[in-house]
Amino acid sequence: MKRVFYLITIFALISSCKDEVIPKPHFVGEIFGGGVIVDVTKDSKGEEHGLIVSTSDLSDSSLWSATGSNGWKLTNANSTTDGFANCQAIKLVLAGYATACNTCLDYSTDQFNDWYLPATSELFKIYIQQDIINTVLINDNDKNTNPIVPQRYWTSTELDGRDFSAYTANMLNGKIELSNKNYSYSRIRAVRRF
Repeated sequence: MKRVFYLITIFALISSCKDEVIPKPHFVGEIFGGGVIVDVTKDSKGEEHGLIVSTSDLSDSSLWSATGSNGWKLTNANSTTDGFANCQAIKLVLAGYATACNTCLDYSTDQFNDWYLPATSELFKIYIQQDIINTVLINDNDKNTNPIVPQRYWTSTELDGRDFSAYTANMLNGKIELSNKNYSYSRIRAVRRF
């Protein structure tokens, strides 16, 4: 009798256990969050975070800031790792001017409107993963997406202490180069975090 009771108890316990759905981990090249995942990390709690790049360029030829030589201003957007903070600094100082950061901050896809111009290290991550990203974008059968091209893209990182220079990343060779913010034209592609 005890055996029957134990068997019924064990069966009831096993039957009452619900199937737990374990989310699949995100990966580089996954279409997610309005773009393509470029980088994935886990925090101390095991939660995933990462960087997503937009599925197309927002401009193929743009100034970093259209303030002209009389409007050169130092924005203190000198973080190499936090493009969002850089864009907030740029937006504050260059309010009313057309900037590469504003192009990204104004961009939205579906329900995502938290895009920004990447800092140098964020754009370098895109350079490192561009073959995977481009394979996804070429094969997604979406005429509105386009691959990353081997040209210069603006970063949100300004040269510290220089009011006329900001960095670009050359997607042909990965070089981070200084360019004149008001006279040099480069491409723009937005990123967001998850």
